Amino acid sequence: MNEEEFRAEFAKAEKSLYLIALGYLHGGEDARDAVQETAEAAFRSYKKLRNAQYFKTWITRILINKCKDFLRSRRFTEEFTDELGVFDAMPEEEIFLMDAVCRLGPGEARLITLRFYGGMTYEETAGALRLPVSTVKYRTRKALEKLKEMLE
Repeated sequence: MNEEEFRAEFAKAEKSLYLIALGYLHGGEDARDAVQETAEAAFRSYKKLRNAQYFKTWITRILINKCKDFLRSRRFTEEFTDELGVFDAMPEEEIFLMDAVCRLGPGEARLITLRFYGGMTYEETAGALRLPVSTVKYRTRKALEKLKEMLE
């Protein structure tokens, strides 16, 4: 993968990375910072990526590690901004749903954001979280049930 391909792949993944970071960090500024740090770290090491088809899983794993670092060093912030314009085109119902996802526990929100907002398959989600696929499926189903209860 060359630099130009890296930039193109990152541009395609940036919005979903931001949504994943929001699910982890619950703060727009922190999420933006995590995505920026992910971009920097990934750019420094993209030549180590052996198979370009795993770019999304690889960069998501980097993002998850950056989010964990943020959580260790900071508390959640209540206020967030949408400088990427992710919510501009989103219907109000989806924003309401994203808010509900953010009220789930961190593990549950993580699964929902990776699977549905990040557009990852169960296998990709399992790879990013380093969990068995069956565990990801089970926990995702439980998180969806909890989310459904919250929305009723």
